[in-house]
Amino acid sequence: MENAGAAHVEPELAFGPYRLAPSHRLLLNDGRPVQLSGRAFDLLLALIERAGEVVSKEELIARVWPSTVVEENNLRVHIGTLRKVLCPDDNGMRYVENVVGRGYSFVAPVTRISHDIRTTVLHKDIVRLPMLQTRLIGRDQVCEQLAGLVGEHRCVTIVGPGGIGKTTVALAVAETLAPIFAEHVYFLDLAPVTDGRLVVSTVAVALGLPVLGDDPLPSLRAFLRDKQAILIFDSCEHVLDSVAGLVEQLLADSPPLHILATSREPLRAAGERLLRLEALAVPPAAVSRDDALLYPSVQLFAERAMASMNGLELSAENLRHIVDICRRLDGIPLAIELAAGRADFFGIAGLSAQLADCFNTLVRGRRTALPRHQTLRATLDWSFDRLPADEQLLLQRFAIFRGSFTLEAAVDIATCDGITKAKALEGLANLHAKSLLSTEADQDTMQYRLLDTTRAYAGEKLADAGSTNMMARRYADYCCRLLGNAQPDWESRSTKDWLAQYGRSIDHVRAGLDWAFGPGGDAVVGVTLTMLSAPLWYQLSLMSEYRQRLGTALAAVARDHPGETRWEMQLNLALGHTLLHTHGGDAECTTAFATTLRLAEQLADIGSYMRGLWGAFTDAIFRGDYAHALGFAEQFGSYANQYAGEAEKVIHARLKSLALHYLGRQDEARTYADLVAAHPLTHAARAQNNGFQFDQRVSSLAIQSLVLWMQGFPEQAMKVTSAAVQEGQEVGHSISLCFALTVGCSVASWSGAKDVLLRWTAMLLDLSSRAMLPNWHYWGRLFQAAWLLEYAPHDGAREPLSVLEQSPFFGPLQAEVMASLHPALLTQHAVQRAADGRAGWCLAEIVRHQALSTSDAAAAESQLQSALQIARAQGARGFELRVAMSLAALWYGQGRDESAFALLKPVYEQFDEGHGTRDLQAAAALLADLRP
Repeated sequence: MENAGAAHVEPELAFGPYRLAPSHRLLLNDGRPVQLSGRAFDLLLALIERAGEVVSKEELIARVWPSTVVEENNLRVHIGTLRKVLCPDDNGMRYVENVVGRGYSFVAPVTRISHDIRTTVLHKDIVRLPMLQTRLIGRDQVCEQLAGLVGEHRCVTIVGPGGIGKTTVALAVAETLAPIFAEHVYFLDLAPVTDGRLVVSTVAVALGLPVLGDDPLPSLRAFLRDKQAILIFDSCEHVLDSVAGLVEQLLADSPPLHILATSREPLRAAGERLLRLEALAVPPAAVSRDDALLYPSVQLFAERAMASMNGLELSAENLRHIVDICRRLDGIPLAIELAAGRADFFGIAGLSAQLADCFNTLVRGRRTALPRHQTLRATLDWSFDRLPADEQLLLQRFAIFRGSFTLEAAVDIATCDGITKAKALEGLANLHAKSLLSTEADQDTMQYRLLDTTRAYAGEKLADAGSTNMMARRYADYCCRLLGNAQPDWESRSTKDWLAQYGRSIDHVRAGLDWAFGPGGDAVVGVTLTMLSAPLWYQLSLMSEYRQRLGTALAAVARDHPGETRWEMQLNLALGHTLLHTHGGDAECTTAFATTLRLAEQLADIGSYMRGLWGAFTDAIFRGDYAHALGFAEQFGSYANQYAGEAEKVIHARLKSLALHYLGRQDEARTYADLVAAHPLTHAARAQNNGFQFDQRVSSLAIQSLVLWMQGFPEQAMKVTSAAVQEGQEVGHSISLCFALTVGCSVASWSGAKDVLLRWTAMLLDLSSRAMLPNWHYWGRLFQAAWLLEYAPHDGAREPLSVLEQSPFFGPLQAEVMASLHPALLTQHAVQRAADGRAGWCLAEIVRHQALSTSDAAAAESQLQSALQIARAQGARGFELRVAMSLAALWYGQGRDESAFALLKPVYEQFDEGHGTRDLQAAAALLADLRP
């Protein structure tokens, strides 16, 4: 197991094979956690603190139930539970003895020891488990059994009918296992997932992994590989095939990984072990009062009923009715809790009588019906029919939510047609009190959720009332209002804060879009929601899914609203950005931005036009069309000067610097790069939320480092590009960091920084894999190939050039960078671009490589002279030095030492830094050989 955190030494109480850590509320049996309820733990602690003494029943009740009036029977029940947990030792001695007429005593010897409780200090970033609303009753043994199964087997599924308590047991065991698995405990609620194809991306997002590519599985597998972790897949029955396939692949990849799933039927995955969760044990019809209290179904009903009604007396008569109720409800926990929640209204005897009619409906159910329809439907019918009319209506309306929802959302959706805000708030509280709504804390916000079976039941009631479509529309309208508020926040708040408030709404957006573009929906609402939700898809990195949603919206506009130019413009703008991040520059991406610009111009929409220019610029850079990229940058600058603020002017300078660099105009590029680097907004803005997709500080430093190296400042270039990588890590924006690492790898390779290149290449490959950014991952493969060529040329792991060229991510920019990294990576594509005059920034290097590959000395000299002129004209002293060395070496071989020295010496002397870098060291060595 991995270390759970910093050690904390505390006194432990040891007895027999057991160890008790009071402050961590942890009981171990031979090192294995023992499942113990909160009150049973308090009872054990009270007894063991006074081991060897008799503790009166009154003292124990006051200690364990300090603010609740309970009868002695409750104490007896928990003593019985404690005795079951603490198995007798080899001599048959029990740990807790009853002293008749006086109380109880812990009779085993107890030793106080100091012990390093490492596994009880949990990492602050553990994925938050939903809160158990009440203590678990009657599941101690099964929880202990399940914890053992999970420890011995890597895939365990809790199987049982709806309402049996699968999720509750899974959560209880997760709390037990959390200290062992430290921070790697992940609860994955699959109930909101309606499409099996979304299982992998849902899991990836829950684990904090961005989903940008078409297939998030490689990233997920990479994240979990060799990680001591437990994944809890909850509510798998509706996506069994997808979950089973995913589980098998994850387990095959990561030997330390464990899976715990809940489902109504087995996953049928390889190596799966099943734990069939049975109903709570119910007593026989003829049972004594004392014996009835030993059954967990009766304990569950009694505790829940006591919580809702004051002064419940566990008399023989009441217990007879409680036994009858539990037997009629088959010991199903949800049904029992629902019944107990209304005991205060009907009384125990009245409740038993009321349940009879409902139970008759249950036993007449179809044999082929699902378990929830045979048992829980009857329970839910009974519960629903006894709700006040307003609460019935509210329960139906809350059924429209997919997944959890906030108080604000509940009130917004429900407040209509006779339900006021006050009634909605009151009804929400009442439904929660009656166990029809569960809650969980999400940072500072309380989330509400209908149980899955309750939601399905209430949804049918909503449909029977003919109100489904009305509520679905209200649901979608609410999403539009919510995301309308999110839009300005996106540009002013940090990613973390923004996602904390709006991230959970993705399931609501999906539901709204499914309705809007489905039968009986409203495509106008769907298009609006598709556009408003763009920041949400971007920040959750669900680019592949968003691309599909955009396609649906664009088709609807073309089919039903061909004249809605603004919609078409905004959808194409979003589509272009989505394609840019997943595919790089391609024809579809180019068309999307071209359409955006054309329509924005028609509409005189300056903001959209500028965002379209940014996208078109980036697309042109990816396609190696640097002249058009500069044109887009100039247009952006013109609009920025006329209509926008200082921030857009800084972006313009950054765009222009990059375009000029790739065009080979390094001195001009430096002017703009320095301007951006020095501007206060560059330091203040964390621009991943600025609508232009890159962090300004990170990208400006990266661009500046490119230009610095070209101009002959390799030391400064390495410092600046290192700062860009560090800033990228701090800002936590995957695309910005990938850009910084890609530029950094280029600069490190040119400078001969072997170890830095290796480290940054590994970082780029890892990050792009986890973030599912295949275009950036391809860059990592290029740098890996270059490193192996330079430093391990005989390594058989290097990808052949032909394979790299066949990638869909291979393009003009990639071909040019490859040519600058190593002569063996020169492709015909790069040669042709040089011949066509489109290679720009690396033309001199391509021509140099061509010269070195020819056996014709005269032709080689001519090409090197040409390359030298190109490098000097571009202000590319880094490439000028390389060309000068190659030409000097050629002349040296021909015996023209003086000419070679005269050529190389002034070029070398232009450099006043970087003399420890590879090229300058090689130049110094050659000059030493040439020196007269």
